[in-house]
Amino acid sequence: MGENLCMGPAMKAALMLTSACTAAAGIWLALMENILQHTGYAGRTAIAACIAIQGLATLLLLLFDGRTIFRTLVLAGAAGVAILGASAIKRIIAAPHFEGFVVLISVALIVQGFLTLVVVSQAHGRRA
Repeated sequence: MGENLCMGPAMKAALMLTSACTAAAGIWLALMENILQHTGYAGRTAIAACIAIQGLATLLLLLFDGRTIFRTLVLAGAAGVAILGASAIKRIIAAPHFEGFVVLISVALIVQGFLTLVVVSQAHGRRA
């Protein structure tokens, strides 16, 4: 019964939707960084690219049932984006100017990371 809850179609669909949203957000963030070019934009562009890549990699893994090495990389990236999301929320709360979009993207990253860890781990455990 717990297995259906973790790997059910609703969880997979939620992960796919969240991954698509974070991939789009990463692309948007990278684009805006390169248009605005504020000090330090190159580093923030790299982080935005990693966000986009993780979202796209998760989608590809779910759509094409990737190999073990790809699954491992996606799981590692999932932990990374969840930590990045939590870190961004901590920073924006302490920042002098609150940016709502940072909170939205950060929450999406945390949700994507969690769902990826649950769905991909459960899918791998059922195959083993």
